[in-house]
Amino acid sequence: MFLVLGSIAVVTLANLASLGVKIVGNLPQGLPALIVPDPNLIDINILITLAVTVFLVSYVEGYIFASEYAAKNNYKVDKNQELLALGASNVAVGLFQGLPIGGTLSRTAVADESGAKTQLAGGVSGLVLLLVLVLFTGVFYNLPQAILAAIVLYVIRRLVDIPHFRKIYNFNRIEFAVAIVTLLTVLFIGALEGIVIGVILSVLSLLKNMYNPHIAVLGRIPGTVQYLDIKRRPEAEIASHTLIVRVDGSQIFLNTENVKNTIIDLVEGEYKDTKLFVLDFEATSFIDYSGIEMLEELVDELKSRGIKVKAANVYGPLRKSIKKTRLEHEIMESKFCLTIDQCLKRWEKEEKE
Repeated sequence: MFLVLGSIAVVTLANLASLGVKIVGNLPQGLPALIVPDPNLIDINILITLAVTVFLVSYVEGYIFASEYAAKNNYKVDKNQELLALGASNVAVGLFQGLPIGGTLSRTAVADESGAKTQLAGGVSGLVLLLVLVLFTGVFYNLPQAILAAIVLYVIRRLVDIPHFRKIYNFNRIEFAVAIVTLLTVLFIGALEGIVIGVILSVLSLLKNMYNPHIAVLGRIPGTVQYLDIKRRPEAEIASHTLIVRVDGSQIFLNTENVKNTIIDLVEGEYKDTKLFVLDFEATSFIDYSGIEMLEELVDELKSRGIKVKAANVYGPLRKSIKKTRLEHEIMESKFCLTIDQCLKRWEKEEKE
């Protein structure tokens, strides 16, 4: 407050506006009148495009800021409540000739910096704004715009979290690249463009991971019934004439060919003597119809090579999906979920009979 009033006094007494210092200037005084908007004043296609654009920017930007402060102050954010508040606020603003609004970073940062803890702080600041609009707009005529910018930069400085970028870099280089590109796009092009670019890059990264899931060959850790990736645990033992594979991810239309071809390559290459193939579903949470078709083709291919196929760790919804197909009788031989160890013991028993 002292900075604002002091800068107004200096600009007024020294007539700095005449020297080129940009000031706020005239602020409309009084409250806006209630007017029902006329949608016919603008082409409906343009109106919808603008409305969707403003909604995306307002909601995504506001929710990001809300999440930042929720994490900082240890409380939860309700996405639906935020959406309801944003919609109701914009309907009210539209009836009073206002501009579209959203969660404001600058005012949130000021409130947080001032120690505000509840929504009452927003109500009080709203009443103060009403008083200023009705009685004191002239006071801010000589307020330098640079002071407003300095206040905003000061209060949001803590949101520039460099250590967070370091954590992203150490965790995943691709996600770090997405974060940097998004940040630069927001800074040099615009918030909407930055959000869109960030979402597109994130989706592409997700699709890349889904397209090429990690496929692990499993072996038993000596002295246990644990079966782990032999590349990560070289001490893991592979039983004779068996191949145990785990697909780390959902089996969907994006990756069915990759999964099938990788397994066939294993059978034709390093594991030519395979008589039992166990597919571990422990890391598979979802399978679509393309995935089911791929499994049926894989089972037929392996059976034609004289290889027995069994499924392990088929849980919940995934088991329910498989039970709707012929795979229920071909790879799931029990009403209960079989572990890898149980699959091996059943096969050994079958071989002896």
